[in-house]
Amino acid sequence: MAVRFGILGPLHVLENGRTVDPGSRKQQILLAALLSHANTRVSADSLVEALWDDAPPRTARKNLQVYVSGLRRLAGPGPGPGSGPGVTRISHRAGGYVLHTAEGELDALRFEQRARAGALTEALELWRGSALDGFRDVPLIDSAAQRLDRRFLGVFEDWLDAELAAGRGAEAIERATETAQRHPLRERLRMLQMTALCQAGRRSEALAVYDELRQTLAHELGLPPSPALARFYRSLLCETGPAHPRPERPAELRPPAPRPHRAAAPNLLPTDPPAFTGRAAPVLRLAEVLTGGAGRLAVVTGPLGAGKTALAVHTAHRLAEHFPDGRLFVRLRGEDGRPRPLDDVLRQLLAATACGERDGPAGAPPAGEPSDPRWAWQLWLTGRRALVVVDDARRESEVRPLLPEAGESAVVVTARPRLTGLEGAHRVWLPPFTADEAVEFLGRTIGAERVDADRESAARIVRATGLLPLGVRLVADRLAFLRHVPLGEYGARLGGGRALLDELCGGDPLVRVRLAESVGELPEAAHWAVLRLGLLAGPVFTLDRAAAALDCDPGTAVRVLEDLLEASLLTVAGAEGLAHTVRYEMPALLYAYARERAGRTADRVPVHHR
Repeated sequence: MAVRFGILGPLHVLENGRTVDPGSRKQQILLAALLSHANTRVSADSLVEALWDDAPPRTARKNLQVYVSGLRRLAGPGPGPGSGPGVTRISHRAGGYVLHTAEGELDALRFEQRARAGALTEALELWRGSALDGFRDVPLIDSAAQRLDRRFLGVFEDWLDAELAAGRGAEAIERATETAQRHPLRERLRMLQMTALCQAGRRSEALAVYDELRQTLAHELGLPPSPALARFYRSLLCETGPAHPRPERPAELRPPAPRPHRAAAPNLLPTDPPAFTGRAAPVLRLAEVLTGGAGRLAVVTGPLGAGKTALAVHTAHRLAEHFPDGRLFVRLRGEDGRPRPLDDVLRQLLAATACGERDGPAGAPPAGEPSDPRWAWQLWLTGRRALVVVDDARRESEVRPLLPEAGESAVVVTARPRLTGLEGAHRVWLPPFTADEAVEFLGRTIGAERVDADRESAARIVRATGLLPLGVRLVADRLAFLRHVPLGEYGARLGGGRALLDELCGGDPLVRVRLAESVGELPEAAHWAVLRLGLLAGPVFTLDRAAAALDCDPGTAVRVLEDLLEASLLTVAGAEGLAHTVRYEMPALLYAYARERAGRTADRVPVHHR
């Protein structure tokens, strides 16, 4: 069967030229999400969030698999010469799903192909309305639809430019005006619209378009038109405007002109960690991303206790001169570990920027209008160059409202999950310390002389923590208190998993709480998998050993382990060779917690097959 998909407008599916019902609303959401990221892996977490927002049922993963099965029957076999009953269109890959489609099967891919070939008229004819109309309330789909909208506008402007060059501006006026009304702040489009009106001898209407744009920019963004557009307008006033000027393209690319400061630049950063050690490569990588131009969004990922927040804060302190409008820090979770309401997060940021008050100097809503913290936050960011550190994100939807829609500001997000749904983000993976870095950190806290006197024991102590900065910090704090205990004697205390956890949690009881939280918020199958992996003899294991501990077949074990990799609760200690020779590693603190819990009968629940 020949199946074609359409997302350049309302979602539609055609089989042999006939419209096919794509199924229930949730199945349609799943199809739209996969088609909008065609031939690209979409994580299961992102799909669950798309289907159930912030309230997924306990059976969300199983329900997702049911919807995927339904789509496989609907979509038929995958593309290519080998298509047939054994070739799946939707495949499971690394904790997510990929919908495979060829250019001839998806209108968005045909649009790109025709646009690249210069067939602009044919490319635009594929559009039937707003991309993915009816699904824009789903953030995962809306971000992809906005990307398609921007691509459409770029192609449309190139088409209109070519029409004007050929002297067909008068014929293009209606279409240019209709598109400009849907995108009133697009300056290049407005300039082309004005040029078309001039070609048709309607100069006064072109002047009116500029005046309308000027007022809209002032009201919505507090900005004047770009210099290029202003020059073109002055040429029209003097009646010297050319029949077809070549509009400059900086309107979308240039940052808005900075607005004058009315107060000292805010600085909400925590204190730079005094014992910050090593991490030269991640610091350099993060700094390059945050100061490197458009799309300055970084996600620092890594296991619990890897020092993600410390890295982000330390780097932010070093970049003060690059962000003259302020450096802000906000936690997405409260002291109880629960997500903070978005409005609370925004109001904290706005309070720091002095624009949270209705009478505030900048970014406050006009008198008589309701206060909207999202609106005020975006307005403050426009035209400014600030750095925002967003700490401890678990879902993409928690981060998206905080990202700047305009201006030169940068954002760094710390998260254990990789947040693959954040498009355009640069990811900085933070591994554990090297052995030398861990020993150096220990020496900074308990004294270099004490460490130098018994470096062998010091190395054994930090290795017992798995070289995680959190574990090294806890053990360093403990040794700073126990100054009378030799390092060799203390290293002997850390022989077993329970001993390690008891030793480290003695100084910070919140460690067990954080470990329980990181495991408890996992989907059910992954939750029990972590606890059962605590039955293993050590934190490093192969697939076969994991399958035995999980009491399931290797295929099911691989998918469970990939979910834990996605959540940064496992790392790959050795990835060469076949799947059965890969060595997985659980962070030392998490393994100690899992081992402690593994002895409880209630935790011995088998992992169900998917």
